[in-house]
Amino acid sequence: MVGTYVSPIRVYKHSFEITMAAYERRFPTSPLIPAFLGSDITFEEKSEDGSVHTIERRCRLAVDAPFLLKKVAGVDCLYFMQRNTLDRRARTLTIVAWNETWASRISIKEKCFYSVHPENSSWTCFEQEGCLEVKSFFGFEGVVEKLAMKQY
Repeated sequence: MVGTYVSPIRVYKHSFEITMAAYERRFPTSPLIPAFLGSDITFEEKSEDGSVHTIERRCRLAVDAPFLLKKVAGVDCLYFMQRNTLDRRARTLTIVAWNETWASRISIKEKCFYSVHPENSSWTCFEQEGCLEVKSFFGFEGVVEKLAMKQY
């Protein structure tokens, strides 16, 4: 089973810099996002002039699934990797994320992109797309796909 999702472009009526400051406050945790249990930096690199910052994190999410499914799967939280590339000169942030938990059974890939609104430089655009492939999940493939797509 393969499911894809492409969100409509969202527009935040805040500058790119304010939107990035708000985005970065969620790390390593935020009380405003209780499902986000934390993150650890696994890689970080800045360009010589500081305009490009790449950071990779291993993140933990609370599992929002029925008890039986959690019991069968044997997990209470999900791990995923997230690679962010912030280009301050171009005023863009590219986020690529993929799952670690159950990677042999499920493939989840997500790409998000923040950029300056083309018609109003005081606003920020947000684009998101994801792809989910359930290979095998103890007979719960349909349930898992519905739960994952519900998160979007």
